[in-house]
Amino acid sequence: MAILLLSGVVAGCATVPAELPADQSKVSVDQQTYEARVAKMVQQDPLFALLTAEIASQRGDIYSATLAYTEAAKQQRNPELAKRAVEISLAEGQLELALTAAKVWAELSPQDKQATQSLLLLQLGTNQIDEALPALKAYLDEVKKAQESNPGLAGTSVEKVALDLLMRIPDKPKAYRTALELFGNDPTDAEAQTLLAQIAHASELHAQAVGHMENVVQKLPQERFYVLMAQFMEKRDNNPEAAMALIDKKAQENPNWFSARLYLARNHTQLQQWPQARSRFAEMIALQPDNLPLYSSQGFVLTQLKDYEGAQKHFRTYLDKTPPADRQNEVLIHATLSDMALERKDFAAALKWLDNTPNAADELDIQLKKSVVFDKQGDAAAAKRVLNQFKPKNEDESVRLTLAKSQRAEAEKAPAEAASELDNALQTYPDQPDLLYERAMVAERQDDLPGVEQYLRRLIAVRPDNPHGYNALGYTWAENNVRLAEALELIQKAVELAPNDPFILDSLGWVHYRLGNMGSAESTLRKAYTLRQDEEIGLHFLEVLIKSGKKDEARQLGTTLAVRYPDSTSLKKLIQQLEGI
Repeated sequence: MAILLLSGVVAGCATVPAELPADQSKVSVDQQTYEARVAKMVQQDPLFALLTAEIASQRGDIYSATLAYTEAAKQQRNPELAKRAVEISLAEGQLELALTAAKVWAELSPQDKQATQSLLLLQLGTNQIDEALPALKAYLDEVKKAQESNPGLAGTSVEKVALDLLMRIPDKPKAYRTALELFGNDPTDAEAQTLLAQIAHASELHAQAVGHMENVVQKLPQERFYVLMAQFMEKRDNNPEAAMALIDKKAQENPNWFSARLYLARNHTQLQQWPQARSRFAEMIALQPDNLPLYSSQGFVLTQLKDYEGAQKHFRTYLDKTPPADRQNEVLIHATLSDMALERKDFAAALKWLDNTPNAADELDIQLKKSVVFDKQGDAAAAKRVLNQFKPKNEDESVRLTLAKSQRAEAEKAPAEAASELDNALQTYPDQPDLLYERAMVAERQDDLPGVEQYLRRLIAVRPDNPHGYNALGYTWAENNVRLAEALELIQKAVELAPNDPFILDSLGWVHYRLGNMGSAESTLRKAYTLRQDEEIGLHFLEVLIKSGKKDEARQLGTTLAVRYPDSTSLKKLIQQLEGI
């Protein structure tokens, strides 16, 4: 809402309307009346009007301030006042208001390039394409002439300038149509085709984008164009593999193509295709051995492949050759090196990597890992001391530290201490979802069902759109075989919010089993297990198959689970039950 000019600043203006319509694009009678009164006020005392306009802008009433400055500019024929109106409205992102003021600015100062360019940009930014088109064509003609008179001048390509301008248009399909109008669609004009491809891609016209890039590579079969085409192909086909196959073929034909290999490496990493990613990074390192970030990236890839020796070698190369100020992900690298040392039970090396991390004492992630190392080493007192000594700097760190302390206490069979840590934190952050959830889980492990309900009900109230509160409370009732109708209702609400979450589907299947709805239980658990072959989901599914008399399928599933979880006591009991049938 507008704080109308003078209505709250100058006494004696009670006749000014109290507020403007919410939709200022529709000029109402009240708005017209107000604009007329502002015009009259500016005419009667322009200096005082502009002073109060500045006060209005500082109070957030951008409409009134812009209106007063624009009106003063028209009355006084002063382009600087219109420019000030543009500045005020642009500072708050009010493009429509800025456009109105820019029109006055450009009209009062037609030779001012800043004014005409500001008007052009605002017309484009508000989808006023038809009004902008003559000025846009004229501006691009100027750029083209400058390019022709200075062919060696960098950055003056008319296509590059046009791309920047057209990408400002919010209506992307209209931007694409405008580009076609400006440049045509000559398949042999590589620069224009590249521009059209990029705007088509931004408009989600991915088939057209690929088509334009195919024209480009026909004329200019260069690496950057092939990579750009592959990126557009991914969007068109929703299938990165086909685009990657094209770039792989071109990379094999061109051993020195670095960007093609970088594109492949990034995609392999996103797809978790670690052996292929390793090969690509190795090729890039061979091409650019002084490109040090490549060594860090390869280190993380080798970690995924459990090639710890190779990973450490690449991390060391990166750290040794990169100046401290230029290092990226240094904390993560140290943490990863510590994890690798911990896996081979070299506790001293694990602690050394953590302690050598820059600002280690202030890094919560490092201190949490340090506590874990002491735990693995069997030094529980040191592990606890590390957590107690850390001083959190914000709410996020306080919550994470509390959760770590609570989980440590539970691991040491000290549930009362775990609950106390959470209760203390909840006094400061009473509605923090992670704390509420964990407090409920501690209560559940203590068989404190009223406590479970108390904290999960609070979580549901705080986060009504979060499925996990509903699911946890419903599963608690189902697991304890109580309040099953309510449990079903709660879990169904969770499924509505997260229909493909395998763990929530597992809860739904389990409550159906408790209710004796064997058909629904089986179909739901089958879907959950298909989505996620988790141990608990598998055990629930196996139990339902046994109860349903599907012995052959149950034996097949039991064999699969026994291979994956040979030490599962619950599984052994179910298999004994199956063998007794």
